[in-house]
Amino acid sequence: MKTAIVLNCGTPIVRKIKADKIICCDGGYKYCDVAPDVLLGDFDSLELPEDIDATIVKHDPHKDASDGELAVYYAHDEMGANELVFYGVLGGRYDHTLCNFALMKLACDLGMTAKAEENGLDLYYVKGEFDLTTQKGETISILPYGGNAIVTCSNNLEYPLEDLLLTGSDSRGLSNVSLGGKVHINVKYGGVLVFRYIKGFEVR
Repeated sequence: MKTAIVLNCGTPIVRKIKADKIICCDGGYKYCDVAPDVLLGDFDSLELPEDIDATIVKHDPHKDASDGELAVYYAHDEMGANELVFYGVLGGRYDHTLCNFALMKLACDLGMTAKAEENGLDLYYVKGEFDLTTQKGETISILPYGGNAIVTCSNNLEYPLEDLLLTGSDSRGLSNVSLGGKVHINVKYGGVLVFRYIKGFEVR
């Protein structure tokens, strides 16, 4: 089941929110243009709506995890999600952005796929084999996250990453270019963030 998690990034969400089930994290409700199935959080940035037709999952503000992290576990444990798509990963505070990348890694560690749909950008956290449909000339960045990563295959990219160790202190995977069609990579060790900047998308 595909589940959307709408984060409170503090800015309007440009992409259309599409999923079988939708979880809004606290103030993310203000930026969600579709009715959520679950509204989750400590509600420090949102006054609980009185007329909302959704499951309310309220947490104590003095908790040890962000609303986003709790939403990932809720999607996995309570909703049986196997695919997560995040909205609002970018656009807010920089420390929140870094934590949101960690949410994508957590989702993958729990056995779910993890994608974020942002303004002009598709973002994935990837371990193992991964295929990505692209247009020729799109910028594709492949960056390690959560430790070092080894990429053993990267078909249809201008600059191949063959049996390459990517570390957190180098930029080898930055700003690659799609040759068109399906890009295939194999992350033999560790995990990477894959950034696809969508050609022809009107960034707002």
